[in-house]
Amino acid sequence: MGMARFIFAFSLLLIASILIASCGGAPVPPSQGEVQTVVAVTFAAMTESAPTSGMEPNAAATFTLVPELTPGKQVANQYFVQTTAQNVNLRVGPGTLFKVSRVMAQGTSLEVIGRARGGEWLYVANQEGVYGWVLVHLVRGGHDGPPPAFVEPDNASLVSGTVRTELGTPVSGIGFALEQGSNRSDATTDSDGRFYAYLPSKLNGTWKVSYVSVSCTSNTMDSSCNCKSGLCGSANPPSVDVSLPSSTDLVFLWK
Repeated sequence: MGMARFIFAFSLLLIASILIASCGGAPVPPSQGEVQTVVAVTFAAMTESAPTSGMEPNAAATFTLVPELTPGKQVANQYFVQTTAQNVNLRVGPGTLFKVSRVMAQGTSLEVIGRARGGEWLYVANQEGVYGWVLVHLVRGGHDGPPPAFVEPDNASLVSGTVRTELGTPVSGIGFALEQGSNRSDATTDSDGRFYAYLPSKLNGTWKVSYVSVSCTSNTMDSSCNCKSGLCGSANPPSVDVSLPSSTDLVFLWK
């Protein structure tokens, strides 16, 4: 039915309704609900009968809500961090000799699941659900709850050691390099004077563990990153050899 024919038929229907109401006595005004119903039905019929153009009307946009991974946001004892540089590596183990599974852009959000001993590596998951390890100094974010639990990787060999003064004071921020040929991995002592270096379990043989650096955050340095009292120490012995896998806890004296 065309629009003009529909309007004509609808007009006749209204006239007939008025005549019937006049014969039956005083007219009863329609309720508001009835008026709304007639209008709605009429509008629907007009819409259905109207010719359509060649262009489809714009469909309403549909969104799937994805939780935002916000740095520092804690949800059920979990929190999130973001990468602070371009091309940050997500590795399959907590060390630079482990394979890279993803290369991440700056600002990539990561859910923190745990951490490696020593606190230099975080065990995280990205928004694809891929788990891996990232260097802590390449991300930002935190939370007010307890630190994440330690996670021991099952694909790694551990080389650990301590650095203390002659008085037994732990020395933090002391860097060590583990080297075998062209392979190298680094680790730094924590506030307890301990370092933890993780190497892929498939690696073996003899490795040299050498003292290589002092961080400005070391308790041997002042706020200007100068050796306290102008006296700079060093780790003794300067290097030792270890064979993998190793169960020996290395000991270095700072003097």
